[in-house]
Amino acid sequence: MLGFAIAMIILATLPLILLRPHVGILAWTWLGLMNPHRMSWGGVVESGHFSLIIGSATLLAWFLSREPKRVPLNAITVLLALFALSLTLSTIAALAPEAAFEGWSRSIKIMLMAFVTMALTERRTRLHALIWITVLSLGFFGVTNGMKTILSGGQSIVWGPSRSFIADNNQLALAMLMTLPLMRYLQLQTDNRLFRWGLGAAMVLTFFSVIGSHSRGAFLGLLIVTVTLIMKSRYRLRIGALILGLAVIGAFFVPQSWVERMETIRHYEQDESAMSRLRAWDFNYQIARERPILGGGINAHENRELFMRLVPDAKKVRNAHSVYFQALGSQGFLGLFLFLALAVAVWKSLSRVRKTTKNDKRNSWAYDLASMVQVSMLGYFSAGAFVNLTYFDLYYLVVALAVALPRAIALERPASEPTRPETKSAELVDFAAPKPRLHPLRG
Repeated sequence: MLGFAIAMIILATLPLILLRPHVGILAWTWLGLMNPHRMSWGGVVESGHFSLIIGSATLLAWFLSREPKRVPLNAITVLLALFALSLTLSTIAALAPEAAFEGWSRSIKIMLMAFVTMALTERRTRLHALIWITVLSLGFFGVTNGMKTILSGGQSIVWGPSRSFIADNNQLALAMLMTLPLMRYLQLQTDNRLFRWGLGAAMVLTFFSVIGSHSRGAFLGLLIVTVTLIMKSRYRLRIGALILGLAVIGAFFVPQSWVERMETIRHYEQDESAMSRLRAWDFNYQIARERPILGGGINAHENRELFMRLVPDAKKVRNAHSVYFQALGSQGFLGLFLFLALAVAVWKSLSRVRKTTKNDKRNSWAYDLASMVQVSMLGYFSAGAFVNLTYFDLYYLVVALAVALPRAIALERPASEPTRPETKSAELVDFAAPKPRLHPLRG
């Protein structure tokens, strides 16, 4: 019954997508992040290619509509295109061809839809809707797993939907770290008390879901995210007091087994899991040394003979367990350079938005969004040092947001700034102009 309901909801969006292509971006984001079709029980729904259907409908509607077709040409879009090209070339010369093609097919679709998102999300209302869909999709896991963690006294380990990017506890924790700042952004943008309290409760539960992951990498990422969340957020004292309170509660809440696991960070050489991760990193580094331009392709570790040749003391093959080493092993030193250069370009674009809107009350929403997206990036690149999520769709959504945000500000400005007559009463006219009010869902 659940599977049938999910299928009907997904198919019901198709007419809307054909009329409004940007609805396809929202549906694609929902499917990619929440994976509702993978939470049903068997049958055609679990194995159905709904993302392909939604993506194809979105592309068709986009080309047939009057929506803008031009993707902005800037450092971010050029670097993303080069990174996608590098990924394609590395797949052609992959050391584990079948596994590489499967990974390429999934990743290249994500990057393609990132470009479509850049083109279609050129308005503030669409940006706001996209953030809401993202938070609702991943916040579901934050809230439910946070409750599970609290009710089990921290004993239960949280998991995401099977066969998704966030199936593993470490991967799910990274997604929660990236979602926390976006929840805070939405909380800052709504005047509705119910929404504010609801988002606050969701942030608290998501915090506990990260604790419940028992992920050491996520714990380090949580420290970085909480500190930067305080530094970049408005009302620093309030958010700082809340986080401090959660930290105190968490210290008394977590079981001894959790504390002992976190303590292994200091003595990683005595932990077999940590040592096997180091061997996986060495494997990807050795591939890059042998093939510095193309690397070995995605999932090169599936070539067991190659893995054992490059890392003779390994007990079994393992994936890269790091966004950096995955990029290095999959696409060589060139791919790693493009991956890091793209991150720098995204960060600088968001910093420019923060600089130009810092003292602009009418665009304070853009300042908040740029700030919180930067915190989300820090969550990705800190916890991402220990998980295999170089091609995670949420990160490429962040990349798309960095391109869409300046365009939304440019389109917002003419409508929000009245034309000032060249008289001494101009200031009075501006003072009397109605201030835009934020809708909790539309922004």
